[in-house]
Amino acid sequence: MKYANIIYDGNRTGSVNLGDDIQLLAIQHIYEYMGIPEKDIVRISLSELSTYDGEYVILPISFPLYGYRKDLYITMFSPKIIPIFLALSIISNNISEEEQIYLRRFEPIGCRDIYTMNLLREKNILAYMGGCMTATLPKKEQPTRDKVYIVDIPEGDLKYIPDDIKKEAIFTSQIKYDCKNPELEAKEYLDNYAETAKLVVTSRLHCALPCTAMGIPVILMKDHYSFRFPTISKYIPIYTREKYNEIDWNPNVIDYEADKKILLEFVVGRLKSSFVKYSTMFDISYFYENDNKIDSFYIEHYDNVIEEINKTFDKDYDFEYAVWGITQKADMICSYLEKNYPNSKLVTVYDRSKQVLFHGVQASQNENDLLDSDTIVFVCTASAMEPAKKLFSTHNKTNYVLSLDGIEKLGC
Repeated sequence: MKYANIIYDGNRTGSVNLGDDIQLLAIQHIYEYMGIPEKDIVRISLSELSTYDGEYVILPISFPLYGYRKDLYITMFSPKIIPIFLALSIISNNISEEEQIYLRRFEPIGCRDIYTMNLLREKNILAYMGGCMTATLPKKEQPTRDKVYIVDIPEGDLKYIPDDIKKEAIFTSQIKYDCKNPELEAKEYLDNYAETAKLVVTSRLHCALPCTAMGIPVILMKDHYSFRFPTISKYIPIYTREKYNEIDWNPNVIDYEADKKILLEFVVGRLKSSFVKYSTMFDISYFYENDNKIDSFYIEHYDNVIEEINKTFDKDYDFEYAVWGITQKADMICSYLEKNYPNSKLVTVYDRSKQVLFHGVQASQNENDLLDSDTIVFVCTASAMEPAKKLFSTHNKTNYVLSLDGIEKLGC
């Protein structure tokens, strides 16, 4: 079993928001903090989260899944992925019952924002505010920083920025075009700020929060207070348009290293405890699975019955049938006949101990109910094989099916 991280699979055309890749770099940093070499981390394409079929992995989720959809699910990943939800962010409150069950399997669910946390809590899912993992990026001391960056400030808001700041600023954007390697560019983007920025003025969450974490003074200007922003408001002010006149244009470096360490240790603890919980179990499973890479399996005492039915009857054949023994095999045979032989009808269910309604027929404890000469009986439990042969031989009944290693008898 290994640790994993998401990676974009190269299908990003046109504009690219480097903020998405910065969130993935935050997970890579956590792995560095844990001492896990990059070569030992499995990277899984975002588009393959539901179909991934490699070795089992622990996958931290600190990523907005607004665009991820598999059968209209928000999450629901491959069975080979054990998700650790550190900072989930979702928008839709249309969370299916199946997906709620899935999320409960992996509680607690760390959320990046209060909006997501409340959505999950309304569904009685154990959720907590974990914040964005970009808040854990390391602080970098660079005494020679001398540049001001204005990042993605709308044209209409530039008038609120003092002229002396605009005069020396470098205007730039997190939105890139013709970006061949967005994750590499995101890393270079962060490194550039860490080395040269004495001030960053931005409207972007994943510019403001990483820069704050790295020890750069930040001014965050946002027309409206987005649901995504509560994490950063614990560290720096969020200046909405009605407060632009209150902006402190000479902000300080924010030092929250003690809080950052608590968050990092908590995250590392979740990842390590999950690894310990699942690793041996899934390593054993992978050992056996790896030699059994086949698409379908032959099910004894079921597939041979179905083969014989299909060989003997055409799809329009009109017949009545009974089952001896309420078992999984009986359920599978009845379901197959109901789907594929519309003119067939289950008329009798015999079981010595189960008094239940089975496929719409009340179970009987009277074996003589099986002796109608026109009814084909499927004997569906191994313990009944010898009693069935004796009963049917005594009463000269010939239309029955006994399934052992082969088909004992099939008549009509």
